[in-house]
Amino acid sequence: MSKKRKRYLTAIIILIIIMSLSKPSPDTFNKWLASKYDRECVGDECVHGNSKEIVVHRDVDNYILINKMVVILEDEKERRTLIVGIGVFGMFIPFAYNPVYSPFVDISKY
Repeated sequence: MSKKRKRYLTAIIILIIIMSLSKPSPDTFNKWLASKYDRECVGDECVHGNSKEIVVHRDVDNYILINKMVVILEDEKERRTLIVGIGVFGMFIPFAYNPVYSPFVDISKY
């Protein structure tokens, strides 16, 4: 094997080790929600501005190199919001944000 290939292989192995050791925690996700989307969450209750929201669904997918965290919030008017973040290198990146999320298509209206 040439020196270039050994360096590339070593760099890839080091990157994989760093990525797997620096996956963010659910507490980091809550801090990210507070800073990015102005939602302070404690347990299953969140505050957004003057309104309160409850966590309807929370899902954490731990992969080898990244985390994917999904939260569905519902406010007092029963409107749902979907927020998905991808965790890598100790921080979260927005993946999906849908403030009018509906898991069902209401066919009774048609």
